[in-house]
Amino acid sequence: MRNAKIIVVEDDAFTRTTLTESLNHTGLKVVASVGTAREAIAAQIEFSPEAAVLDLDLGTGPTGIDVAHAFRARNPEIGIIILTSFRDARLANPNLPALPAGSIFLNKRELESIQALAIQISVVLVNPLSRRAMPWNKKNAYGSLSNTQIEIMKSIADGYTTSEIAKQRGVSEQAIEKTISRIC
Repeated sequence: MRNAKIIVVEDDAFTRTTLTESLNHTGLKVVASVGTAREAIAAQIEFSPEAAVLDLDLGTGPTGIDVAHAFRARNPEIGIIILTSFRDARLANPNLPALPAGSIFLNKRELESIQALAIQISVVLVNPLSRRAMPWNKKNAYGSLSNTQIEIMKSIADGYTTSEIAKQRGVSEQAIEKTISRIC
């Protein structure tokens, strides 16, 4: 896996630079390090990376998952890692598309070292299309929640009242309260 060509797509400049330098020190070769979806597509065309490490939330516009699908459309064998601070992608947006087959979803807070990330990159390089369990499929605290429950949790976290949530969703306050009681 040494010198495997990697692209890093991360909108935060500090995180992007740190990741890039750290991965280069593991023997991987970061051929492009970019902050937007548009730059990512251009870099894929120019450098033909073998694997991509993508942030889930790239700010306004396409997500890391959108970029992953665009990468796979151009190269079905590219290894994909989504690296994010979200424990469950649905917390970012419950309507996100599914990850491309074989992608690995990693939570930044749970990575113990850059070597752990390098190992996961090696996994997607060896078998980029392998069927993998996604972490929100019953493996974490949010895995058993429905998309509706996730959306309601997000609304509560954003400071909306049950009355406001009910109005937004076109349901009764009682329905929202029942959903909340099922979550808790």
